[in-house]
Amino acid sequence: MSPLRFLLPLLAPLALAAQPDRAALAEGMRLLQANEPAKAEAQFAKAIAANPKVGEYHLRLGQAVGAQAATASTVRQPFLARRVKAAFEEAVALDPSLVEAREGLIFFYSFAPGVMGGSDEKAREQQRALLKLNPMRGQMAAAALAARARDTTGVERALRAAIVAAPDSSAPVVQLAQRQAGWGRTAAAFATLDAFLARRPTDLAARIQYGRLAGTSGQQLANGERYLREVLAGPAWSVTIGVPSRAQVHYRLGMILEKAGRVADARSAYQQAIASDPALKSAREALDKLKG
Repeated sequence: MSPLRFLLPLLAPLALAAQPDRAALAEGMRLLQANEPAKAEAQFAKAIAANPKVGEYHLRLGQAVGAQAATASTVRQPFLARRVKAAFEEAVALDPSLVEAREGLIFFYSFAPGVMGGSDEKAREQQRALLKLNPMRGQMAAAALAARARDTTGVERALRAAIVAAPDSSAPVVQLAQRQAGWGRTAAAFATLDAFLARRPTDLAARIQYGRLAGTSGQQLANGERYLREVLAGPAWSVTIGVPSRAQVHYRLGMILEKAGRVADARSAYQQAIASDPALKSAREALDKLKG
């Protein structure tokens, strides 16, 4: 075994120190994940100052500013939105392969008013470019644009195309199931998840979505309970947009058990959810309702 392997952990911090832009990027990503977007913005700005020709730095700056815009005052939001747009446009200009930057522009162009730079045509232009870079995410962007236009048929067609483009990814499957449930087609939503889980039985997001749908619909309770218990008995996972926290999964399990009439088990699941996240209001309210 090479002795260099043991030196790598010691050399990594030195390598970052020699590249101030990469060090700033790493610190900015840490702060962004810690929900400190203003501090993250300062780090990404530092990375850009050190090396302004890297598209990713502008992408991350736009994401940090966008995270602040979500909670900013209505007076400040337009100013921040323009900065997000400028950052994403610069990111794409520097690196046309940046999928996240194109997705950010699609969202901005489709939702921003015209006076702020919104444009349906520009959104479609970015979606077509994204489709060439990443067919699955390009089709999911097409579904988002169709939903914006209230085109239900177009939404489902695009999501099914996304599933074909990436058959092992649960992202379009989960989104299609969510859409179908929202359209009142609960049986179709379960069928979508069943078909995927038959091929990918250990997929985390799909199993959690199945349990969520079971809890909200009151259907397929036994399967929903099984999937959520499997998830909770398995290894820890990272919380992402499509994958909720462990506390949320306990809460969803409680909903299933409550719908099944197993009050004591539901109470225990809600208590476990609160123990995992004392701030989880939905679990506290559900537990109080059971007590009442």
